[in-house]
Amino acid sequence: MNKDRRSLLVAVAMLLGLGLLSAWPALASEAKGGEESGIINLNMTLLIQVVNFLILIVLLKRFLYKPLTQFLATRAEGIKRSLEEAKAAREAAAKAQQEYEARIAATRREAAALREAAVREVEDERQRLLKASRDEAARLVADARAQIEGEVKRAKVELREEVVGLSLQVAERLISRSLTADDQRRLAEQVAREIGDGR
Repeated sequence: MNKDRRSLLVAVAMLLGLGLLSAWPALASEAKGGEESGIINLNMTLLIQVVNFLILIVLLKRFLYKPLTQFLATRAEGIKRSLEEAKAAREAAAKAQQEYEARIAATRREAAALREAAVREVEDERQRLLKASRDEAARLVADARAQIEGEVKRAKVELREEVVGLSLQVAERLISRSLTADDQRRLAEQVAREIGDGR
């Protein structure tokens, strides 16, 4: 409220001063009563004009120049603060972008590591299954060989027994026709010995 009264008082004083300044030459010329005025007259009018000019300068400095410089300083400070805030925001955004890029790179590395681990795991499982298949095939082949060998041995034994039986039958028939009882006995002992020796 005090500032408003001062401003109003100063404005009124300025208007009065300007009015007086503009009216003074006319009043001064009337007071002289018809003296001619030259280019420069060193009289009371000039002194009043100089005083009015100085008052105007003081008033303008106090009520126009100071508030204007304060406004400009405040505005410059606000702009400076805004620029600093913008710089800080730009730095924060750059830092956030770097962190984001670092997180993306870490995620990509992690994904690559997981992919490599999965590929290794699949390859290990494939090798394990391949080895298990080979082992199973080898076992089946070994079982088949053992079974075949058993069958071959059994077939040989059966064949031998059959051959021996047939040989005995043929030999009996031949011997019964041409041999005596002593020859038959000796021949039977010889065949029994040969069978016992595995020939």
